[in-house]
Amino acid sequence: MTIYKINYICFIVIFLYVGQVSANANKTITWYKPEFPPLSIVHGPYSGKGYSDQIESYLINRMEDFDSQVLISPFKRTLRDMKKGLNACSVTLLKTPEREKFIIFSKPARLLLPNSLVVRKNDLPKFNDFKDKLGRVSLEKIIQSGGMRLGYSNGRSYTKPIDALLDKYKGSESIIERVGNEGPKGLLRMLIKGNIDAMFAQPVESQFHGRAIGVSDDIALLPISEIKDYTIGYIGCSKTPWGEAVIKKINTLLVKAVKRDDFRSFYEYFLDDDSKIRYRKVYSDFLNSDKINLPT
Repeated sequence: MTIYKINYICFIVIFLYVGQVSANANKTITWYKPEFPPLSIVHGPYSGKGYSDQIESYLINRMEDFDSQVLISPFKRTLRDMKKGLNACSVTLLKTPEREKFIIFSKPARLLLPNSLVVRKNDLPKFNDFKDKLGRVSLEKIIQSGGMRLGYSNGRSYTKPIDALLDKYKGSESIIERVGNEGPKGLLRMLIKGNIDAMFAQPVESQFHGRAIGVSDDIALLPISEIKDYTIGYIGCSKTPWGEAVIKKINTLLVKAVKRDDFRSFYEYFLDDDSKIRYRKVYSDFLNSDKINLPT
């Protein structure tokens, strides 16, 4: 056999091998998720039971044309790898104009209750004067009253309207900033001890951490008038032809999934009874609106 023929055969073998590797890579989804309970729970008895964990598992089990692997990753790395165009997807990202430049998002995949005002259950009557006809409290009126101390975590965003109020009244005796890594758990301890009168947290956060430290029965949640009734959650993949194909498949699954009680229950599990009633009303209204068919 001549050297030419040997080289030619080797080239074909290498070409076929590389092609096979490339084909396999394009069939593999790397699902990125952070350690951020109860959104995604990586350690402990609830590992894998976060509401985004369960949505992720639901999709993986129904996307038989793809292989899946899960990577525990902070948000910054997830965004960085998606910018690079890697074969990455995530159930844990919110849609923003900046992210849409390099991430392709699915149709609405989940509905989230927004940040609420968490208070001691025994103190609920103190907030009646700040409620509107729908039972939502006005943060600005509470702050202006000067009679309540509202706690929040340093460095965290609570949505633009709340952030704007915190910035507007920064330095006020009504605003208590907590510095540290404990987030809602640390604020809950301050609330129960009486160091603050209220705090900001999403309902699922307050219940999850409240259960963890044994105070879930001692707190109550009040909706806030300055923000919307819900936040829409999406699934995102790198904005590449590969990502477009994956999102197309995900969208076909979501059409039926969002109407299933078990799919909705992934999030409901972490809600208190009052928030669950509120959530089902919001969810039902959303399903019957045109927003459920929002384009990607």
